[in-house]
Amino acid sequence: LCRRGKLMAIATQSRRTAASLAKKQREISVSEFFAKNRHLLGFDNPPKALLTTVKEAVDNSIDACEEMKILPEISVEIIAVPDTEDRLIVIVTDNGPGIVRNQIPKIFGKLLYGSKFHRLRMSRGQQGIGISAAIMYGQLTTGRPAEITSRISIDHLAEKVILKLDSRNTCGIIDRSEQLVWRLPPDEEGLQAGKEHGTRVVFSLKGRYQTGRQSVREYLRTTSIVNPHATISFTDPAGEVMRFDRASDELPQLPQEGIKPHPHGVELGQLLRMAHHASQHQLGLFLQQEFSSMGKRTIENVLARAALDPVVRPQDITRAEALALREAFQTTSIRSPTSKVLVPIGPQLIKLGLKQVLEELRPDYYTTPVSRAPAVFAGTPFLVEVGMVFGGNLPRDEPVQILRFANRVPLLYQAGGCAITKAVQGINWRNYGLDQRGGKGTPNGPALILVHVAATNIPFTSEAKEAVADIPEIGREIKLALRANAKTLARHLKKQKKRAKLGEKFELVQKVLPAMAERAARVVGEPVPNLDKVVARIMDVVWIEEEIEFSDKGIEIAVRVTNYRLRSANFKLRVEVPDHEIRDAEPRPGRREGGQVIWSVGLPTTESTTYRFRIPDGSRRSFDGLELWVEGIDSSHVIGAEPWTGVAAA
Repeated sequence: LCRRGKLMAIATQSRRTAASLAKKQREISVSEFFAKNRHLLGFDNPPKALLTTVKEAVDNSIDACEEMKILPEISVEIIAVPDTEDRLIVIVTDNGPGIVRNQIPKIFGKLLYGSKFHRLRMSRGQQGIGISAAIMYGQLTTGRPAEITSRISIDHLAEKVILKLDSRNTCGIIDRSEQLVWRLPPDEEGLQAGKEHGTRVVFSLKGRYQTGRQSVREYLRTTSIVNPHATISFTDPAGEVMRFDRASDELPQLPQEGIKPHPHGVELGQLLRMAHHASQHQLGLFLQQEFSSMGKRTIENVLARAALDPVVRPQDITRAEALALREAFQTTSIRSPTSKVLVPIGPQLIKLGLKQVLEELRPDYYTTPVSRAPAVFAGTPFLVEVGMVFGGNLPRDEPVQILRFANRVPLLYQAGGCAITKAVQGINWRNYGLDQRGGKGTPNGPALILVHVAATNIPFTSEAKEAVADIPEIGREIKLALRANAKTLARHLKKQKKRAKLGEKFELVQKVLPAMAERAARVVGEPVPNLDKVVARIMDVVWIEEEIEFSDKGIEIAVRVTNYRLRSANFKLRVEVPDHEIRDAEPRPGRREGGQVIWSVGLPTTESTTYRFRIPDGSRRSFDGLELWVEGIDSSHVIGAEPWTGVAAA
């Protein structure tokens, strides 16, 4: 009886403890969670918080403009508040479609609210957290609400809203609002016009402005590289204005919505959930209508490998049958996912964006960027693009700069934990002409590597969206794109090295031989002999070099050909300037073929000739290099031109 009494007392006490604990349990709102864990969203410290705020606002502005097929014009201004420590005002203005008044509290004040999460297509934002989190951080650190001004058309007045965020109820509250005529600042002639449509967001926050690779300026600079259709102006706290003009008037195509999961990479639990909630009543129809890239023959092969009947109800399949189906997916050849939900930047625009921003560094060489075909991870399609730049004023004794992008958004933090950085460091760059200690790690040299990952759902390492998760499928695609691009750089460096070596040899011959000949002639009392044939015997090459001059009137190009061989050089010289028409060619070329001009060269030994032409509509920014080919001569004896294969270089 005593033991029973003790057990009953313990049970009663346990019930009381559980009941008291239950009374303490309560639901935590999303806003409250992130307010206490703001580092998860990129608000770790004042400099990073400022960058995250600008980034979220600018990304939303570009997305909104592209949705309505408007060339983005975005202004970013940072103002330091006098007599305060680390308090800044950030103003971001765009020319987008604007936002209707009743949506402003939801878009700017409600976390996990947006139009992108369920659309299953490529976009900059994904979760509907960023801009609301920026307003939440500003209110948390300064106690001041955000100010949003928006106008949807010329037929409407602008709506100005003072917005507070209620973190307990995860919603935005309009403190006050007014309608007004949105006047723009006077232009150079003193005229003032009204803004037809757009949005202006004013944040007050605790932040710190800094320069360098993890700065607002660097973010805007790199954003303009992969968004060459946008014009971005930036005013820093000191009042200095920087402008990144658009390099192209071509808007990117809008990706299509509604992509279905690809069979490769689909998880077992996801497959079971899809099957048990399917509207189809036959397994064959389920595979055809709920997955992408599944044709009739592919479905037959998959079901045969899984030993499943096409008329089986998907709602009835067991875990073992689902596992067999998933294994059949992995072992069956299934075509790549559709690329319509992904919009690559494209090789031409990547190179154009790099030229626009790196103009002051004047690189010697831009590789032709590589855009890989779509691949898949966890049923999600993605693609990788890579471009490289070499030489010019880029630092020679430092690690190469890696520009990381995800869905056209720069990634400036957590480089070490990013799949892009790991893929770059996992390649032996010594095979491609770059210095790399031990054959691993980030290579050194005057180079810049751009890597862009586009996906319907970027697998970021955290909600701050600062690094791409190291997923094997993504890492493999990045490495393949890097190697394909690095091969073109290796060819360029090899030609450059060969030309430099022969140049040193030629310079040595030109200095040493005349000195020796002059001294010998003086000793024997004879005149100095002509050394041209001796030089030709030593060099044994046809030397082709170009001189390029840029001016307001276009580009002037001279191609000088010298025959340092003991025999006459007879061949055809083909010249092309990509995307430009050659004008005023002298001497007159024998013929034209497409964009090429073709001269017939006939040079006796040790003689030279020069071919000149003009590109009247060319500029340093639009110039994509000069292509030179030789036809009808052994190319191993030619320096400065490629052998003609019947096809122009891509």
